Amino acid sequence: MATEGTSLAGWKRQYQSAVLETDSAKLSGRIADAYAAIRDRMQVLPSNRPCDERLALEYALRVLQILEKVTSEALKAD
Repeated sequence: MATEGTSLAGWKRQYQSAVLETDSAKLSGRIADAYAAIRDRMQVLPSNRPCDERLALEYALRVLQILEKVTSEALKAD
């Protein structure tokens, strides 16, 4: 049985919370939580064959990296 962090719904919930967060004070924590949930989920998926969910996880990681970079640049500009 998958735990919250390793379930399909768990990582998606964490990812959505990060992407939709509007409070800049909470954003870095949401991003960190999403990274952790995605990494946990990737560990329980079979790595020897591609699947749609693995592709979605990789895409989500790229989006989080972009969000982190944009957020960092915005903070430097302030």
